[in-house]
Amino acid sequence: MADFHFLYPSVFWLLLLLPPLWFWILRKRGQSSAWQELIDPALAPFVLTGRARKQSLLSLIIFSLIAVLSILAMAGPAWEKKEVPVFRQQQALVIALDLSASMYAQDPSPHRLEQARFKVLDILQKRKGARTALVVFAGDAFPVSPLTDDIKTIEAQMKNLTPDIMPVQGGALGLAIERSMELLAQAGAKSGNILIITDGMTDSPQALRTAKAALAKGISVSVLGVGTVSGAPIPLANGGFLQDNQGQTVVPKLDAASLKSVAQAGNGVYVTAGIGDADVNRLADAWTTKAGEQNLVSGGERQVDTWVNMGVWLVLAILPLAALLFRRGWLLSLSLAVLFLPQTQPVQASVWNDLWATPDQQAQRALQAGQSKQASELFENQSWKAAASYQAGNFEQAAQLYSTDKSVEGLYNYGNALARLNKLPEAIKAYDQVLEQNPKHEDARYNRDLLKKKLEEQQKQQQQQNSQNQQQNQDQKNQQNQQQSGQNKQQQQNQQSQEQQQSEAQKAQEEQAKKQQEQQAKAEAAKQQEEQQKDAQQQEGQAEKQPADPKTEEQQQATEQWLRRIPDDPAGLWRRKFQYQYQQRAQPNQGDAW
Repeated sequence: MADFHFLYPSVFWLLLLLPPLWFWILRKRGQSSAWQELIDPALAPFVLTGRARKQSLLSLIIFSLIAVLSILAMAGPAWEKKEVPVFRQQQALVIALDLSASMYAQDPSPHRLEQARFKVLDILQKRKGARTALVVFAGDAFPVSPLTDDIKTIEAQMKNLTPDIMPVQGGALGLAIERSMELLAQAGAKSGNILIITDGMTDSPQALRTAKAALAKGISVSVLGVGTVSGAPIPLANGGFLQDNQGQTVVPKLDAASLKSVAQAGNGVYVTAGIGDADVNRLADAWTTKAGEQNLVSGGERQVDTWVNMGVWLVLAILPLAALLFRRGWLLSLSLAVLFLPQTQPVQASVWNDLWATPDQQAQRALQAGQSKQASELFENQSWKAAASYQAGNFEQAAQLYSTDKSVEGLYNYGNALARLNKLPEAIKAYDQVLEQNPKHEDARYNRDLLKKKLEEQQKQQQQQNSQNQQQNQDQKNQQNQQQSGQNKQQQQNQQSQEQQQSEAQKAQEEQAKKQQEQQAKAEAAKQQEEQQKDAQQQEGQAEKQPADPKTEEQQQATEQWLRRIPDDPAGLWRRKFQYQYQQRAQPNQGDAW
């Protein structure tokens, strides 16, 4: 018993709760007696017996024993050790998926790639809670997802992964192993597993060397072969089958022998994909076994000494005491007392979610569920936040976020967001910056040319509208000048007739004539003022009607139709990203075009 100790000694702090609990129980038991309320306190010692008090004291002693024994059990008394095996059943796994054109071969139906996708999804379901990454390869290899325990992240990308997104064809299995090792190293994994899902390879010597290098770092390499040894032709989208340079139909076959040699070099297993879960289960069993071998501490078996918690045996002493206390009604009283304790405030759902997932993971799930607005609020990663804002229709926020990203994809998305905001010159400028960095960016070139045409159309329409407005203003001025000249002629004629009348009339009527002339002049001035006011009102009415020109509505409809033509292709993002990475590496071709 020299090694006797407690595994969790901090539990003994609970003993400090017993004294106040005893005081509370004795006080409640004293107040619960109905006789004490009816009998005078001076007569109570002579009328009441001590039996009730003795029962109360005995119940308190039993309760105290249960509490002390429970605390001792939770503290974990231990005095001996036991050897137990220690291994991790869920090690880090990197899946390398072949996206060469041969994966379109229709053995089995509909094609090898579809069967490979189903196998990946089955593996992810079996590895819930374990870290998994994804790499795709053909003539070169590219990472799709780093190590993550959120399988939804990988599942969401599976439908977008096709041979069409790969910049170069081939079977660079060695490069796939290298990229997988890099992902494990970036995540700080000291060991792990790599699974290659393919139908063959074109770099057998390099693949064998890389598999041995992975094994030297504690990483096993397994292979899941898809297809058949008899092979099948590769159908083309426009009909017919893929042919080689000699005009012969290409029939890729499953190269099981070479793939087995790679698995053996990497201390893994080779399995041919089939119907059912037998192949996936065999891989999972192999990874579990490898995990047990890699965590070896000493000797040929992996075992470690662990202290045995003996507190569970104290439960046997607690049970009879609890039954006795229940018979006396104390457990029922304590249960009712707990029910009437003040309840704490419920934990907010957001706080609960934060305990189990990062904001980016929560946002990714919301985005997959179609809740793009909520995802844009949750994302902390600027790129993902901008993409979610774009999908939610918040192009202003998306443009603001993309403006800080000076990469090719960031500038391209920035241009798309500006185009959605109808800021055509700024969008054209963003597309020009994309083409400066990557002149082969066809989507940016297409969008830029489309925007330029649209901008030219808008400028022509604006010029036509301006010329029409100038012509209308000139016509109005000519009309006003004609009216003014007519009024002047009329005034001259009136003046001449008045002079003739004045010469024939008597001098006594000169003053009356002058008054009439003044009155007439005032009337003419008032009339002229009214006509000018009417002309001004007509001009204002025409100016107000111009915004309601049906041509403006047609322009808006044309703009909306043009915005709908901007391509929204998730697979295209991977295609451009892989193309850019491939150009940066300047990697030579790794074999045939299938």
